[in-house]
Amino acid sequence: MLDWITWGYIAYGTMYLLNRYWWRYIDFYNKLTLPTWAWPVVIIATLELAILSHAFGRTIGMAAFHLILIDETGKAPSLGNRLRRFLEMNAKLLLQPLVLLKRFPVGRLLHDSKVTGAVVPYDVVKDSLVETKPTPWFRTYRGLFGFGLLALTFWLGIMITTINLRMLIDRWPKAERIWGELFRPNFRYLFQDVNSKGHLFSITYHMIETIFMALFATVIGAIVAFPMSFLGARNIMGFSPIGWAIYTATRFFFNAVRSIESILIALIFAVWVYFGSPFAGAMALFIHTVAALGKLFSEQVEAVDAGPLEAMAATGARRWQVVIYGVIPQIVPSFLAFTLYRWDINIRMATIIALVGGGGIGTLLFYFKNEVGRLPDAWGQVGAIVIVMVGVVWILDYISGRIREKIG
Repeated sequence: MLDWITWGYIAYGTMYLLNRYWWRYIDFYNKLTLPTWAWPVVIIATLELAILSHAFGRTIGMAAFHLILIDETGKAPSLGNRLRRFLEMNAKLLLQPLVLLKRFPVGRLLHDSKVTGAVVPYDVVKDSLVETKPTPWFRTYRGLFGFGLLALTFWLGIMITTINLRMLIDRWPKAERIWGELFRPNFRYLFQDVNSKGHLFSITYHMIETIFMALFATVIGAIVAFPMSFLGARNIMGFSPIGWAIYTATRFFFNAVRSIESILIALIFAVWVYFGSPFAGAMALFIHTVAALGKLFSEQVEAVDAGPLEAMAATGARRWQVVIYGVIPQIVPSFLAFTLYRWDINIRMATIIALVGGGGIGTLLFYFKNEVGRLPDAWGQVGAIVIVMVGVVWILDYISGRIREKIG
C-alpha cells in the first residue's frame, strides 16, 4: 500500500507538470484533464508498477517495515524467478477471490514460494543470510527511487510556489527603497501617543502590553499543561482501558489544538470579547500554549528513567506516590526550560495575532504598515517598532538563557 501510494504521488506529480506545460505553452484557457475512463487506467497502472517494484527490488515500503525478499537458500531470487514472481502476483490478483479458497501458510504472502522467494522480516533472518558485499545506496532500487521522489518533490515545490529568482533581481529597486526606509527608523512615538484622540498609544506602551500578554499566556498555560501532561503520557496512563482512553483523548486535544494556527484562535476571541483587546490575544496564546507545552511535557514524562519508578513500585508505593516522588523530580528542570522558551515564542506570536485584533505591539505595527503612502515616514515608524521588538526579544532570550543555565 505504501509503495502504491508513492507511485500514485508520482502519477499526480507527472499530471501536474504536464498540465502546467499545457497551460503555459499550448492552451492558456483550457485545462488539460483526464477523461473518466483514464482514471481506472491510472489506478491499475500505479498498482502494476508497485507490483513490479516489489518483484524486482527492495522498495521503500519493504524497507520501512524492515522486510526483505529471499529464497530458500538465503539469497535474493534470480532474475528469472523474480519475473515468475511478478507474473504469479498478477495472476493471483486476477483470480481473486478464488485464490483465497486455497490454504496458505500463516504469515506468508499469497505469491510467496520456495522458488520465487518469500518476504520475511529482516531481523528474523539476518543471522542466516548469505554474506554479500553491500551495494552502494545509489545503485540500489530504493536509493534511486527515493532520490527520484525527492527530486520530483523539489521540482513540484518550485512550480507550485512559483519561485522566480529573476523577479527578485528585476524588482530589487522597489525593495531597496523599503529596506532603506526601514533602516532609517523614526522613534518619534517611542513614548509619545500616536494620535491625540488616544486610539493608539506609544510603542513602549504596546510593547509592555505584549510582554504581559505573553507572560499571562505562558504562566497560566504552563500551570494547566502540567497536570494534563501526565494524562497524555503513555507510561503513566497505559495500564488500563480507561487510562488508554484518557491518554488518547488528551493526545488528540494536544495535536488538534496545535494544528490550529494561533491567529485563527485570536480571531475567534476577538469577536467573542472585543476586537483589538489584549485579552483576546492573551487567551489565544494561552490555548495554544496549553497544547504546545502539554505535548512537550508529556513526551518528557515518557522519557524519564524507568529504573527508579520500578524500584519504588516494588517497595509498595502507589501510583500517585511514584509520580510525585519518582517522575516529577526528574522532569522539573526540563519543564522550566520549556516554559521559558515558550515565553519567547509567545512574544513573537503576539505580534502576528494583532493582525486579527489580538492587541499588543502588532496593532501599532500594522497601523503604520497600512499608512504607507499616506504618512511620509510610515516605513520609518515600522522600522522603529521592529527594532524595539528585536531588542526586547534579545533581552528576554538572554535572561531566560541564564535562568535555564542555572536550572541545568
